[in-house]
Amino acid sequence: MTGQPRVLETGTMPSWLSADPHKRAVYQDDLYFWDGWSAFVTACSGEPGEAVLRHRTFVMIKPEAIVGRRVDPILDFLEARGFATAGIWPVRLSRHAVRALWGYQINSTPVAWVRSLELGISSGELFVVGLTHPLAHGEAASAAELLRLSKGTTSRPGGDSLRDELNCPARMLSFIHAPDEAADVIRELSILCGGVASSPDGPATGLEEVVAAFVGVAGGPNGRPAATVPPTARSVMTARYSRTVPHDLDVAATFQRMSGYLRDGFQPGGLPRETWAAVEQHRVEPEQALRVVTSLERAHALPLWDRIVTVAYLTDSLRNGRPMLITPPA
Repeated sequence: MTGQPRVLETGTMPSWLSADPHKRAVYQDDLYFWDGWSAFVTACSGEPGEAVLRHRTFVMIKPEAIVGRRVDPILDFLEARGFATAGIWPVRLSRHAVRALWGYQINSTPVAWVRSLELGISSGELFVVGLTHPLAHGEAASAAELLRLSKGTTSRPGGDSLRDELNCPARMLSFIHAPDEAADVIRELSILCGGVASSPDGPATGLEEVVAAFVGVAGGPNGRPAATVPPTARSVMTARYSRTVPHDLDVAATFQRMSGYLRDGFQPGGLPRETWAAVEQHRVEPEQALRVVTSLERAHALPLWDRIVTVAYLTDSLRNGRPMLITPPA
């Protein structure tokens, strides 16, 4: 470097973006957040106000929703609760993007758990569906909060949330992901849009184009009134059904099939003894989990989604004893 360094003053994250002071402090040094923030500044011709993000959020439709044929119930649920679509973008995520997206939570899980998550997420196409909500009746402080409360959590099943209705086979196979609050909308769009393949009707799309469309819906900051989900969003996603073999995503049925494959010698070259035992016993010892997951990652002769459901179930309860870097809202 020649000469004296030139310092560009770093902005301060507005407090309205997150109710969690710890998250605000962490995001102050998060490059994905500032990348997303810059895209919103460009789209809004200046710093976005609270009203811009109050009525906007998104949901990410995960690959298991395509192979498990859950698109219609997801969109029906959102429509019934007043959400309307503000755009849809297909994406593919690398393992690095997976770790970036959930990095502040999956630090509490062992590598075997993370590798299981990566296998499912990187297995196929995902969809980022921009959403608006009028919040005309004070349903929540923001659209992101309303969706967070509506989607439920895979760690506490048993209610009428979206994830309850979808019948998740394991916590990491949750069919959807959605940001918790406005700060997450900004940060996560930055990560996801690095993998945007194309818009449904046009050329390749990047972060700036997605955010511009996201902000510009209905030409105003307050979103549009609740409306039925446009058929294009539904048809774009359900059209992918013809490209994928459906899967029941049933744990018991999957293990039955896996046991049959192994007994019949379907896997050339065999699998480690620990993997055979894990499949037969439906459980894995923590110290053997990574070897089991790695062996099933590489067992390409076995059906992909049988392997994904297997590793998701086997590693579901594994934790490494460390607290999450950022704890999601309760």
